[in-house]
Amino acid sequence: MGDSLKVTTWNVEWLDKLFDNTNDKKQKRLEAIKKELLDINADIICILEGAKGEDRMDAFCHDILDGQYVAIKAKDADYKLQGRQWIWFLVKPELAGQASLLPTKIYDEFSESGWEVHYWGDFESTMHRHYRHPQVLVLDWNGVRLEFIGLHTKSKFVQNGEADYKAGGDRRNAFVREAIKARIKMTTEVANVRNYINTKFEQVPNPAIVVMGDLNDGPGKELIEQKYIFFDLLSNLQGDVFEASRFLNHALFDFEGNLRWSVNFKDFIDENRDPHILLDHILFTQGLVNGSLPIIIESKAGLVEHEIHDLVNANNPKYAHTSDHKPVSVVIRRNV
Repeated sequence: MGDSLKVTTWNVEWLDKLFDNTNDKKQKRLEAIKKELLDINADIICILEGAKGEDRMDAFCHDILDGQYVAIKAKDADYKLQGRQWIWFLVKPELAGQASLLPTKIYDEFSESGWEVHYWGDFESTMHRHYRHPQVLVLDWNGVRLEFIGLHTKSKFVQNGEADYKAGGDRRNAFVREAIKARIKMTTEVANVRNYINTKFEQVPNPAIVVMGDLNDGPGKELIEQKYIFFDLLSNLQGDVFEASRFLNHALFDFEGNLRWSVNFKDFIDENRDPHILLDHILFTQGLVNGSLPIIIESKAGLVEHEIHDLVNANNPKYAHTSDHKPVSVVIRRNV
């Protein structure tokens, strides 16, 4: 660590289920996840689809990771996370004293805890809120207040949508309508995160903010955009390019294009789409790249952890593969 800080985001694919009636197969997968995490050797890890509740995540850190990472907990268990796929920040023990989770009440005060959503230009609206509330890790490092926003958007209903789409006719039309509604809701979720970031710019002139996680638009991303809507999650999160000082840079902007992917998912709506898709992202404010802060993210500092992920999984049976997502990392350095 010292003069550098490696930060990683990884969707570990249903970690919570590995603690249900643990058996030899689940234990083998847990050992593979351990090896992948320790080989990556990040200082801060944003875990997506992590275990539900503090007890299971503590057990993961203590029993599986041998205490080499600490889960940063919220005061009064204030997470506002639903379901079994929780967002967690793990840090190396030497960083734990400098790290805390921003209370969700403060986040909601700076953005919104719930908001109205309109579909198809209707005047009637429905209330919406995050199913998995963003978790914000605050770290004091090299005299800078760093905020890491962990985010996981996902449209759950599409998991069973392939049969409806392929059936055609009314079933397909109904599916597409629901898919577009889901996209609209998820876009308002990233707009909510963008509101929080904009609020920080009203508080300090040069905030150091990193947004990381799984931004899954759902199936048929480009096809739905071309035919029905004209926006995606990432564009709304990055901000307005004409407000350049608030625009978010991407950790993989200058990473090799053929390697710029984190999942291999075949799209049942758009079967000609390249299945190598980038769903896992790390973005950050301009102050972290333009030299105006005591810390900096330099060119070529981001990567998809292809090599480590593939080496860990190469000799494992499919049931012991770590995840269907590959980790994405970036290195922050002291600006000297």
